[in-house]
Amino acid sequence: MFDTLRGWIVNGQLPPDYRLRVRDIAAMVGTSVMPVREAVRRLVEAGLAIHEPYKGARVRGLDVSELEQAYDVRILLESECARLGAAAAGEGVCDRMQEHWLALEDAARAGDVLRSVQIDEELLDTLYAAGGNEVLRDIVHGLWDKCRPYKVLWASDVARRGEVHIWHYKPDLIAAVRAKDADQAAEMVRRSYTEAKAALHALLDDPQQ
Repeated sequence: MFDTLRGWIVNGQLPPDYRLRVRDIAAMVGTSVMPVREAVRRLVEAGLAIHEPYKGARVRGLDVSELEQAYDVRILLESECARLGAAAAGEGVCDRMQEHWLALEDAARAGDVLRSVQIDEELLDTLYAAGGNEVLRDIVHGLWDKCRPYKVLWASDVARRGEVHIWHYKPDLIAAVRAKDADQAAEMVRRSYTEAKAALHALLDDPQQ
């Protein structure tokens, strides 16, 4: 049950500030209230939900301050992941990244936001795994969970405008990895997340969002 609710939250199916009413969720998934209550407790512990006295729990909202801090950490850590991965990656890694890119491009053009975000993470994880630092990779996976609602917001806004440009640096990243240009790969990731942070900051500052 925890994994189900966690997936709904990080993929945007339960939006920020959604009230996690235990009985309603139990009826929705066809189970008793006990596993739902335990899952909600774990969501609060994981930082994906907030418990409010006398009100229960709700999905954690999107916050500009958290956005700034989370993306600053992503810039630091994922730039290093890209650097390590590009230095170590063989042709097999590059080929898998290319396969992910083609699938990502198809999903983005079809306007499938959740699938696009998922494939983007698979592409990057292929590169990061090549770097061989599993502790660093686990930390990044945790950051992805925290930041996925922000990524879905950004990708959804772009999809509404019929654009796919947010993914366009990926072929250049793959080319840098093939060339084993670790510094260029790190810079591409750094620049991409810097742009993402600025775009999301503007969205969160927009009252219509």
